[in-house]
Amino acid sequence: MTSSIANMNYAIIGGASGMGLATVHTLLARGAKVAVCDISEKNLEALLARLSMKDSSKCFTKTVDVTDRSAIDCFFLEAKERFGSINGIANFAGTGGHGLGTEAVWQTSEDEYNFIMNLNVKGLFNVLSSALVPGFLAEHASVVHIGSIFSQKGFLNGAVFAASKHAALGMVRSAAKETGSRVRVNCVLPGVIDTPMHRANLERVKNFTPTPATPIPRDGNAQEVANVVAFLLSEESSFVTGDAWNVDGGANA
Repeated sequence: MTSSIANMNYAIIGGASGMGLATVHTLLARGAKVAVCDISEKNLEALLARLSMKDSSKCFTKTVDVTDRSAIDCFFLEAKERFGSINGIANFAGTGGHGLGTEAVWQTSEDEYNFIMNLNVKGLFNVLSSALVPGFLAEHASVVHIGSIFSQKGFLNGAVFAASKHAALGMVRSAAKETGSRVRVNCVLPGVIDTPMHRANLERVKNFTPTPATPIPRDGNAQEVANVVAFLLSEESSFVTGDAWNVDGGANA
């Protein structure tokens, strides 16, 4: 059976590492064309270096800071000019901040608050307000934002991070109401996933355990998140919008 992703065109934000990178490879393997942006030029270069000649011809990359609205606008316009249309967008850009798991709310500086909210909330606002203008995306397009299981509960010593993730989920659900059947808008909520960001937290914080034991007693992997994102981007999820999909081994059960 031919995948509904084949011959479609997607834009992936934060696609040069971790879950975003796994999603890029998944979409290319299923026959899509993919525009990838990331703040790390080095990671984008590494992505291109690993692609086959066939996949390289279906992919272009651009260094973009998601908090810069003009940069997001330019990225989307270039993707549409190159591919002719955009059938879906996935936004993986986000941060836990510099002190996740170590700072109570009264210990969090205003600069840290602004850093987290700027990337996790304003960044998503930039993506949605740019992409969801009527007529910009292809008919029945799909937008997927990657949040966190902490979009639905608190985080000990991570109050601003959790607040930003709650805000983003609220924005996704509101946007889904505004776009109706024109564009589906959903959120994926990963739990503990083995990614470079998670490994960095393990090195930074002794005994970093953001969630208790889960019914599936292991960390997830980036491909397991990518599989859900690909489903939500595809036509197989044509009756799904305004929803939050947990990929967390049952952490929020």
